[in-house]
Amino acid sequence: MATLAAAPWFRARLIPNRHSLLRYRQSLCFRRRSLSVYALAGDEGDVRVRFAPSPTGNLHVGGARTALFNYLYARSKGGKFILRIEDTDLERSTRESEEAVLRDLSWLGLAWDEGPGIGGNYGPYRQSERNALYKQFAEKLLQSGHVYRCFCSNEELEKMKEIAKLKQLPPVYTGRWASATEKEVQEELAKGTPYTYRFRVPKEGSLKIDDLIRGEVSWNFDTLGDFVIMRSNGQPVYNFCVTVDDATMAISHIIRAEEHLPNTLRQALIYKALGFPMPHFAHVSLILAPDRSKLSKRHGATSVGQFRDMGYLPQAMVNYLALLGWGDGTENEFYTLEQLVEKFTIERVNKSGAIFDSTKLRWMNGQYLRSLPSEELNQVIGERWKDAGIVTESQGVFIQDAILLLKDGIDLIPDSEKALSSLLSYPLYETLASTEGKPILEDGVSEVAKSLLAAYDSGELSGALAEGQPGWKNWVKNFGKLMKRKGKSLFMPLRVLLTGKLHGPDIGATTVLLYKAGTSGSVVPQAGFVTFDERFKILREVQWESFSTNASLSAGAVTH
Repeated sequence: MATLAAAPWFRARLIPNRHSLLRYRQSLCFRRRSLSVYALAGDEGDVRVRFAPSPTGNLHVGGARTALFNYLYARSKGGKFILRIEDTDLERSTRESEEAVLRDLSWLGLAWDEGPGIGGNYGPYRQSERNALYKQFAEKLLQSGHVYRCFCSNEELEKMKEIAKLKQLPPVYTGRWASATEKEVQEELAKGTPYTYRFRVPKEGSLKIDDLIRGEVSWNFDTLGDFVIMRSNGQPVYNFCVTVDDATMAISHIIRAEEHLPNTLRQALIYKALGFPMPHFAHVSLILAPDRSKLSKRHGATSVGQFRDMGYLPQAMVNYLALLGWGDGTENEFYTLEQLVEKFTIERVNKSGAIFDSTKLRWMNGQYLRSLPSEELNQVIGERWKDAGIVTESQGVFIQDAILLLKDGIDLIPDSEKALSSLLSYPLYETLASTEGKPILEDGVSEVAKSLLAAYDSGELSGALAEGQPGWKNWVKNFGKLMKRKGKSLFMPLRVLLTGKLHGPDIGATTVLLYKAGTSGSVVPQAGFVTFDERFKILREVQWESFSTNASLSAGAVTH
């Protein structure tokens, strides 16, 4: 509900135009500057919401969340989700940006019911194609006296701002054209003086709306001043365009970012002047960076396209964006788009700012990635590895086993390249020379190396690995008995000697996979893979005394 306080007294009942799908009931009642406007579209009419991006850049995650909330509200109410392109900024709007926005919305799965590429009964759906409509309604307002021609020059307007600033007053229009005579207007028209169309704002009164998210919000008219709706070049101003569009497209609920909240006063006045029913308003809070400033490029990726290119899944993005300011009151954090439609209510949207946590988004993406059907996961990562020049084929037993082994450490698809490359590498010397490697040296890893070399030279280890995991388990059990070691004392030195690393996935599965990599021809030779033959050659050449000496010298340096 919105309440406007104005001047004259009258009572009127407005009926929506014949093109509207909505069954509005609006009651206007002026009494001593009091006007009440009731918009009952929620229960008595069809729900129609819109997302109206400007094609001046990429789709920001904030815009994507607004689109998502509109989509969820429409679907939950059995209504329509309309996409409208607000491209009146001719200098900055591009068709490339529009296509990128459409592509990102489609990638997220937010299918629109009316709009570019689909059409509908309320088109056209680009503002640049609706200029004739704006001029028609501007002329209607001029004829009704709600708008007047303003011939003030830019210099005159700047002077008004300066005077207002000196008097510490709002920079409202105080020009003489609000009360100019018809003769004065005709004289300027005859001279060809450029003019704008200004909306005549009541000098007294206020507007009060019941925002579906923020509750009651009000403004006084005296903070506004007469505002321009048509520029001197004939181009309409944003607030006029959006009001005409929302009204003529029968939009019942306007769900948008809170930065548009100040625009509501201008738009409500235009609605009233044109006799259009007022929609419901819901202003969604901003998405904030961890430092609680507005999320921007300096905080990293901010557009949907960037996250897509980084390897994020659309279902993870949708899930995470929905949780930025909304929750169903449970501890659940995972929802499909269909589940969100079922659970979503505008009443549970929080009016405080939501923090964008890229770490949590990454974690959530990992959960979604690992929950993909194995065939789909294998295909996506297998193709990634082949395109990166690591493997010779994008499918097969090696690919399946490698993904099964590494997937718990993969949150984004590009992570899979680093994970496999790391597995195939053999940084033995770096590990032994590190601070973390010192306990391994002190635990007699050189003696384990001698026995391991003997097992490899005899073919015993290779024969066991050819049998897969069962062969490895039998071999390592016997090797442990031979070395009189078990648990960490056995597996830590084996991990270092076989993989060159102190940490990683299961050592048995890793060793069997490395053996397969060397015998199956699945790995591209130039991919940095160190085969078992090469590993044991390196191992054979290790001068263990040098590591022990370096460790002793280092310990002595610390002591002194």
